[in-house]
Amino acid sequence: MKCIVTGAAGFIGSHLCEELLRRGHRVTGLDAFIPYYPQVVKHRNLIDLLRQPNLRFYRVDLRTDAIDDLLTDAEVIFHLAAMPGLMQSWMDLEGYWTCNVLGTQKLLESVHRAGIKLQRFVLASTSSVYGRMASPSWPPNTCAEPMPRRIRFRS
Repeated sequence: MKCIVTGAAGFIGSHLCEELLRRGHRVTGLDAFIPYYPQVVKHRNLIDLLRQPNLRFYRVDLRTDAIDDLLTDAEVIFHLAAMPGLMQSWMDLEGYWTCNVLGTQKLLESVHRAGIKLQRFVLASTSSVYGRMASPSWPPNTCAEPMPRRIRFRS
């Protein structure tokens, strides 16, 4: 099976790529290396993966780069590319919106343009959807409750 993994150089994405390859799938990994945390961390996540013959890795930004050709023959897309972090999201609303919402929209538009028939599209969200309820120990049935954005104008 051909799988696309966005956010492939991140912690979860790199481990997902590793498992998919171990199971014999062909994987196309995509990552923009957005400077949310040091690039050396993402490079370290990729060291062993890049030696795998069934992995193709591309440094692309879903918001701006053309990716239609990279999606050819894809059967499953695991969309993990996002900027995490609840508190930081309120300090960099534009960055979070463009990475998490616009990036997803552009990816879906590319799937449509490429005309591929996916078996699955798996979208991973961030803890930001839990708002004030976000906690390392929240129960799995916690409802999403994003925090309202308070805009303060300076005179």
